[in-house]
Amino acid sequence: MDCEIIGEFRSVTKRFGSAVALDGLSLKIYRGINGLIGPNGAGKTTAIRLSLGLIKADAGCAELFRFDCWNDSLVIRGRVGVLYEKLAFYDNLSGLEQLRLMAKLKGASDSVVKLRKLLCLVELDESVHGRRVGGYSAGMRQRLGLAQALLGNPELVILDEPTANLDPLNRVKILELITFLNKEHDISFLISSHILPELERVCDNFILMNKGKLLRQGSIVQMFEKTVTTKFIVRVQPVESVMVFLKDEAYVEDLAVIDDCLHVVVRDAVLFRKRLPLLVGQVGASLDEVRMVKSDLETVFKSTVEGA
Repeated sequence: MDCEIIGEFRSVTKRFGSAVALDGLSLKIYRGINGLIGPNGAGKTTAIRLSLGLIKADAGCAELFRFDCWNDSLVIRGRVGVLYEKLAFYDNLSGLEQLRLMAKLKGASDSVVKLRKLLCLVELDESVHGRRVGGYSAGMRQRLGLAQALLGNPELVILDEPTANLDPLNRVKILELITFLNKEHDISFLISSHILPELERVCDNFILMNKGKLLRQGSIVQMFEKTVTTKFIVRVQPVESVMVFLKDEAYVEDLAVIDDCLHVVVRDAVLFRKRLPLLVGQVGASLDEVRMVKSDLETVFKSTVEGA
């Protein structure tokens, strides 16, 4: 993960009436690909809106590129591109016309040659540049939206659910495009998404929020290091007798039998390893295998949010 910080929230609070959307939120956005994750209502959208200067914080400080997100919002928007979850286009315009209109509104170059290059960069073939946007597939519309976000050569692009409603092939292609733009064009990204396995593939830094607060931030390795629970697969015979004993162990979070194996989620992996042989011995069972399952981002997400 590149250590250069391009954005920072320091103790940011935002209320809407009596509802607290951001509650003393502190986080950092790094150069690279950042994943913004959290359950519904975590405050992710509010944080994005605030970073763009669309709303003002009630307390605290929010900065992008060392500019204040509220007072210097016009400067920031000139250096940031955005792809919203719900795309809105003029369906009667062609893809090229749509892009040219948005370029004029943003004050970016509306050169047809440059805009065609941009459409090709997001892998929209020249054969569809003149086609009405109303006839575009979901994947093509998403690529057009990404091309809009890239107008004006932004340093940071904010993506809200960029692969939502896409088929698996188009989701993979969008992720590959994000990685390419980051590596080859030095564009940083802040991606808000609920599809955690996809973020795990492309992100350098993760920001996990819940109820307007930061729960955890760091690289994928750092996220795994602080995982609250650990999962084990245990091959033992007879399964049922051992399962009865494990149910009474206070450190066991979840227990299930899948394909004749025990799947055990525990809060204390060291204690589980010590106790398991004793429990197996008490019931006269045979222990054939104990395997710890590698954590993934979904495991970290679930354990951290529930632990909070």
